[in-house]
Amino acid sequence: MKDDLEQVTGESYVELINNLGVSPLVGEKTYNTEPGYNVKSAAGEAFLLPYWDVIRRADDTYWSPLDNAERKTVYNVSEFSVQVPASGEWLPIDAWFNLQ
Repeated sequence: MKDDLEQVTGESYVELINNLGVSPLVGEKTYNTEPGYNVKSAAGEAFLLPYWDVIRRADDTYWSPLDNAERKTVYNVSEFSVQVPASGEWLPIDAWFNLQ
């Protein structure tokens, strides 16, 4: 299902960031927590991410790797929702990003 999402790749993390920087990057948040964050796509595909890096671009899109492999591919997660661990509430990623 990840293959259905818009993605940006690079041979290294630096190249990935350069490729992603078509629109200036304005924020990045990295979380490493157990058991992790529950996130789901607009299509309903769920991910449990103990290590999650979210990048916000100036065009108000959000990008993130969706697995624990090397960070050479990030996906557009702008339509994702995130479950807030403390309350169990699901929030759109932009609202969740602004809470943190």
